[in-house]
Amino acid sequence: MGPIIRPATKGDQPALSNICLLTANAGTSSKDLHSHPALPGLIYSLPYVHLESTWGFVLEDDGEVVGYTLGAFDTRKFEESADADWWPLLKARYGPLLQNPDAALTAADRIYINTIMTIPRASDAQMAFAPAHLHIDILPSYQRQGWGRKLIGRAMANLKENGIKSVWLGMDPKNKEAAAFYGRLGFKKVDGAQEGIMGITVQQWEEYAV
Repeated sequence: MGPIIRPATKGDQPALSNICLLTANAGTSSKDLHSHPALPGLIYSLPYVHLESTWGFVLEDDGEVVGYTLGAFDTRKFEESADADWWPLLKARYGPLLQNPDAALTAADRIYINTIMTIPRASDAQMAFAPAHLHIDILPSYQRQGWGRKLIGRAMANLKENGIKSVWLGMDPKNKEAAAFYGRLGFKKVDGAQEGIMGITVQQWEEYAV
């Protein structure tokens, strides 16, 4: 039957975490960079099957989740929900490791834990462009086959169904392949936002990317 796209569930958490880890190093694997490999997913994928104002879809092939697009309809509500119900537990779990000389943290571990301790909020420029944001990651063996476009398309249809007119995403500026991919789909740099923030309106998607 081939791969399918379906709504993400909490049961997908192990796969979401693994995919995030295997694409977290500017689109390549960060598995060898961590002694705590759960960290990327705890920040960038798992919150989206737990918190308010979120949505998600996964690409599944023969029972295996091989890609996802996840996001929030209202980024500020998502941030508030995370501040109340997500980050405090992670700060309590990982924060003490920063002061523990026996924790054997890698440089990448420390970067992610410091992010958890001082989680950044979306800028005013990002929010002025759109309340919604998204993430997308696909295992390398399923890239360059049109699945990224299809996942984004499902996300855009979902946003439209919920009255959202535009969306932005953040990417590592070093990931030139991702930047080219988003550019082909019609995403543009968000004015006033930091490097790596790109956005598109639903109307632009419908006119340009499909």
